[in-house]
Amino acid sequence: MGLLDGWRGWRRRRLLERHAIDDARWQRILAASPLFDRLTDAERNRLRELTTLFLASKRFFGAHGLAVDDDMRVSVASRACLLVLGLHDGLDYYRGWYTIVLYPGGFVAEREVEDEFGVVHSGYEELDGESMAGGAVVLNWEEAQPRRADPDSNREPGDDPEPVDVVIHEFAHKLDERNGEANGLPPLPADMSVAEWAEVFNAAYERFIDWTDAGVQLPFDDYAATHPAEFFSVATEAFLLAPRRLRDALPDVYQQLARFYRQDPAAA
Repeated sequence: MGLLDGWRGWRRRRLLERHAIDDARWQRILAASPLFDRLTDAERNRLRELTTLFLASKRFFGAHGLAVDDDMRVSVASRACLLVLGLHDGLDYYRGWYTIVLYPGGFVAEREVEDEFGVVHSGYEELDGESMAGGAVVLNWEEAQPRRADPDSNREPGDDPEPVDVVIHEFAHKLDERNGEANGLPPLPADMSVAEWAEVFNAAYERFIDWTDAGVQLPFDDYAATHPAEFFSVATEAFLLAPRRLRDALPDVYQQLARFYRQDPAAA
């Protein structure tokens, strides 16, 4: 082990000690979301370490008078880290930005849209989440709180009837942005093919748009049809919350996501 590796190991241990997550709090967070049910004890331990290191490197702010407590911080951070749980040096995907802002409800952002004639229109849009390129993640805490499905609902184990999680969605955008502008293509591991990913996702995106236009039952939210980046983020939500449904509807997409995230939630 070189001097630099030794220093990094010492710094990691120091951060884990100084920012340790209370046991009772960690168990509350795990119990609050179905996302963590399938994890092994070893995976939960790794997730706890990643979450601790993530919290040591990011700052949380509450907007419009929202008081942000430690449970809220750990809740958001743990789901962000679930995305990179299987990735080598996964926290590198979250380098270069430092801020997470929580609003008590929906928030308004200014938008400019260019129409087919080249005319730019300005307006405002109410949002539940936003990933600012190279900057903060902004979340509506009312929607960002983890939720479990009604235990009396008729659903397949491991598949949420509404595979929606705004934290997963916005942090999937953060992964996507590591290649620059979000376009549905995050930096892939060396053993994955960019050409194959592009072929699978482009075909699935066009198929999903056709399904939306035809009014057929969709495997996840039709917001995925608005842009390739949104398709990737919404598909990621389904991958983690309704993996069997995604695997059945779009098996090639499921396979690519399983290879990228190094996780196989449908098999759990």
